[in-house]
Amino acid sequence: MPTAQILTIGDELLAGDTVNTNLAYLGERCRRLGFEVVRALSVRDRIPEIVAAVGDGAVDLCLVSGGLGPTSDDLTAEAVALAAGVPLVRDAASEAAIAAVFAGFGRPMPDINRKQADLPAGCDVLPNPVGTAPGFAVDLPRGTLVACMPGVPREMKKMMAEQIEPRLRRRFALPEPLRRVYRLIGRGESAVAVDVEPILAAARARSAGLAAVYLHYRAATPQVLLILEALAGEGGARATEEELRSFDAPFEAALGRSLYGIGEAELEVRVLAACRQAGLTLGTAESCTGGRVAARLTAVAGSSDVVLGGVVAYANSVKTGILGVTEDSLATHGAVSEPVAREMAEGARRALGVDLAVSITGIAGPGGGSPEKPVGTVDFAVADAETCTHKRVQLWGDRALIQHTAGMVALKLVWDRLVARGLAEVRELEA
Repeated sequence: MPTAQILTIGDELLAGDTVNTNLAYLGERCRRLGFEVVRALSVRDRIPEIVAAVGDGAVDLCLVSGGLGPTSDDLTAEAVALAAGVPLVRDAASEAAIAAVFAGFGRPMPDINRKQADLPAGCDVLPNPVGTAPGFAVDLPRGTLVACMPGVPREMKKMMAEQIEPRLRRRFALPEPLRRVYRLIGRGESAVAVDVEPILAAARARSAGLAAVYLHYRAATPQVLLILEALAGEGGARATEEELRSFDAPFEAALGRSLYGIGEAELEVRVLAACRQAGLTLGTAESCTGGRVAARLTAVAGSSDVVLGGVVAYANSVKTGILGVTEDSLATHGAVSEPVAREMAEGARRALGVDLAVSITGIAGPGGGSPEKPVGTVDFAVADAETCTHKRVQLWGDRALIQHTAGMVALKLVWDRLVARGLAEVRELEA
């Protein structure tokens, strides 16, 4: 399997001024292509640091983002030219393309932008259809292919997909990446390991390919992802797709209801698909999460055929006026309580005219807690035509984490209700 390094460049990344989403995207693209990412680095806009990062020749591919702009701190092209042992030369076609971009804006190109057309001699120029900075690819003396892209995410993603990936497929013998993802909510990472490690140990004896399977644990509260990856073992043996699928049944038996899905599809995608297949509509009634569940659902394209609406009932007056929560329930039990959660879910069904509704009411903090109901106390209810179920959980963390976790738990409870009705299962679903 060819190896790759991801290098992101910019002082703003190390200072925390910019979140490094490019790294996550490029890592995911490498995995799908069949590269093994062995290193990821972020360095400042300093020529010696960039040269040192790209020039060690220890990988087959180095993907670089950032530092291709027109200002004095954009030094990637100069640094990579030094690493490759070639001079910078001005590329006339790139200069004309940059000038055309500014002409489209109705103004001449500033002289400072001509710098973006100065590229390593002999490089493969990568045109930029959505920005001014061209990318480029160049081979280092030790054999590493260095592919440089702008740091602007939308420019980088388009260049990676349309320019770099086709080149990589032509140049490298890329194995088909094989992996299997198991998605859980409701069981901690260590408890999951206790359940699945014996299954994996027994499987390793069945074939050389299974002996080389690598198991990743990825905890992302409240989820745990188990990722089985088919790596090359002795003699190049790799587990087949059928062998990876052989873990489905024993993992499902061992993990029980905490396992909600197999494959790449997220929980909200699965909930929407199950509701769509069953012909059910869905609505939300949220207090402490402020609409996060509805936002997560409606972020999925095509969700409008399932999600009819949501109510953010933050104030008690909205709970009573729109959702029909009774003043007696609020006075007797408080806004964070089982009766109120149930009345919110049932009221959402009526108000929104949906088949299925989920409600959330809780204390996200940092204030508002009490000994009886500390911060992180959250009540949920799921109502449909047959019944209304309730669950109280105690969540931990700051306000943002409690709100995020509560939103995911709410979706999991909807999923559990669909499973109980025989309308959903953990089978693999296309993402």
